Amino acid sequence: MPKRLPRGRSANSVALEPEVAIALIGLFSAAADGEGITSSEEYALSEMLESVAQFEDYTDEDFEALGEKVATLIEEEEPEDLIVQAINSLPNKGYREAAYITAILVVGIDEEVFDSEQDYISELQEALNISNERAQELIDEVFGADEDDEDDEDDDE
Repeated sequence: MPKRLPRGRSANSVALEPEVAIALIGLFSAAADGEGITSSEEYALSEMLESVAQFEDYTDEDFEALGEKVATLIEEEEPEDLIVQAINSLPNKGYREAAYITAILVVGIDEEVFDSEQDYISELQEALNISNERAQELIDEVFGADEDDEDDEDDDE
C-alpha cells in the first residue's frame, strides 16, 4: 500500500475499466490501515460494490470475472502504478464519487479510523478532485443521513 497517493498520470498508465478502477480503489482502501485486507473488509467490499449504481447489472459471474481481473492486475503491476491508473480511469464525477464512497465505507467498516486511513482518504479525495464540501456531503449521506432526518423532523414539530 503506497504511503502517499502519487499524483498525475504515469508514463505507462493504461486506462482500466471504471468498474475495475472502483474495485481496486476499494481494495487499496481496505489495506490503508497497514494491516492488509481482512475477511470482513473483503466481504464488505463485495457487498458495497453490489449496491453501487455502476454495478447494478452485474451478475455473480461478472463479479467473479471482476475479482479475477483485479487479482491479476495486483500480481502484475506495482501498487503505486495501479492506484494512479485506477484514479485516472474514472471517466466522470459519478464514478469518482462512487470510488470515494466505496473507500470511506471500506475504511469505516470496523468503526475505527486510524490516522493512516484518514490520511489516505484525504489524499484520495484530493486525487479524485472532490471538494471538501462535497466530500462532507457524501460522508453525511453515507453515515449520518438517519440522524439528520430525525433532527429535521424534530425541528418541524
